[in-house]
Amino acid sequence: MLVRILKARDVDCAYIASGFFTDFTTRLADTAPDFKIDEEMAGKRVYLMGGYDEDSTKLRELRDALIRRGVEAHAERLLTQEQGAVPLRWHAKVAVFLSDLRPVLAIVGSSNFSGPTMYGNSEHRFTASPDIVQVEADSFYWVRSHMDTDQAVHDAFHYWGSGKLAPHIAFDGEEFDEEIGKLIESTFTRLRSFRWQGL
Repeated sequence: MLVRILKARDVDCAYIASGFFTDFTTRLADTAPDFKIDEEMAGKRVYLMGGYDEDSTKLRELRDALIRRGVEAHAERLLTQEQGAVPLRWHAKVAVFLSDLRPVLAIVGSSNFSGPTMYGNSEHRFTASPDIVQVEADSFYWVRSHMDTDQAVHDAFHYWGSGKLAPHIAFDGEEFDEEIGKLIESTFTRLRSFRWQGL
C-alpha cells in the first residue's frame, strides 16, 4: 500500500511512523510485483520514524535499502532527553502522504478495533475474531478530489481487498474533502510535534 501510493505521480513525500521496520525491499517484487520500487519513486522523500529496537538497526537498514533504490530516505527516532536515559520507543503506526507539501492521505494502522478487544478479555490472549471484525483494523483518510491519491487507494484496495478483508468505504465523495483534509492535517501536525532526531 505504501509503495503504491508513493508511485502516484503527484505524491512526493511520506512520513511513516512505526515501532517496527524490516527491509522488505528485496522480496517486494516477488510478493507484489505490480508495486515494486522502481524509477517512479526515484527522488521521492520518505521519512521513517520510530523503531522499537534500541539500536535502530532495522530502521537504518530499511532507510539504506530505499536509498539504494533511488528514494531520498531518512530515519528518525524519538529524542532521548538525558545522557544514559532509556531510549523512548514509538509504538503507534501512522503514515501521512504529501503532495506539494499538502497532506492528502493518512493511514492509521493497528487500530484497537480488533477481535480480542471487542470479544475477548485481553489483547494478550488471542481470541478468534468473527468474520466481520478484522484482527488488525486500519483506517484510511484521503482527499477524494486528489486524483492520484484516490486512484492509488482504489488500486491497492482492489489488489488486496478481496474476500473478507474488503474495505468499507465511508465518506465516499468529494463533498467530505474539507473535513477529511482537516483530519489528515491534524494527524500530520501531531506526528511532527514529537521530538525526533535523525539517525
